[in-house]
Amino acid sequence: TEGIMREFDRGYSEVTFSKIAVAVQPQEAIIHKEYHLCSADPNLVGLDHCRPVGFTNYDVADQLADVGMEAIHPKASKPLEINAIDLRIKNTFEPEHPGTLITRDYVAPEKHVEVITGTDKVVMIDIYDPLMVGAAGFDLHLMQAFFDLNVSYIFKATSANSISLLIWQKDLKPQLIKELEAKYEKITVENSSMVCLIGSNIDQPGLLARAAGALAEAGVNIRSAGFALRKVNIQFIIAREEYKAAIMALNAAMG
Repeated sequence: TEGIMREFDRGYSEVTFSKIAVAVQPQEAIIHKEYHLCSADPNLVGLDHCRPVGFTNYDVADQLADVGMEAIHPKASKPLEINAIDLRIKNTFEPEHPGTLITRDYVAPEKHVEVITGTDKVVMIDIYDPLMVGAAGFDLHLMQAFFDLNVSYIFKATSANSISLLIWQKDLKPQLIKELEAKYEKITVENSSMVCLIGSNIDQPGLLARAAGALAEAGVNIRSAGFALRKVNIQFIIAREEYKAAIMALNAAMG
């Protein structure tokens, strides 16, 4: 137990819970939290403007964990997912509520955004170098610097001659910036925030336009944006001070 506590800190109880579930092999494992897994942060949008998420999948849970909104510690969820054990997240203070059921294969029957979330505790590092144009594997050496200093990124965007990476504020190390500045022509660091539209079935025409329009109407400038082909998570990078306004605008627009 001491070793698990040292490695996983506050997540040790969930990792222990996961190990027991894998050993017992139940159809469903239930974990109790102090809050519901909601469609948006009630502290930002208000209780009347969000709702508990009834069903989702482990893919969505991964996306949430990546921005710090952990339904369950990722080191605890992986064994459950691999062993096809469903996970139910329940609110301790509402024991009669069914909570959120997380399964491996769930896909929402109708296209909609399940969770609007993000973080304002990140920084964007932009690496510009004209030698990048057409060069094969240029970012291999860039990634080596991040690897050597144990820095992980949560967003990446590229152009012909620049690469933008989003990392946690706590992981911004002077040594990392020093190494990058020694190798590449120009390094820019900006305090940032990221807002995300996440769901198991969000691939639909016009969603990106609707989200961008909502941010524009709220006066929020999109600094960068992206999503993978599978479209489980659409990410917008914005100024740190615009985080709350962006969450509220997207929550209102997604209904």
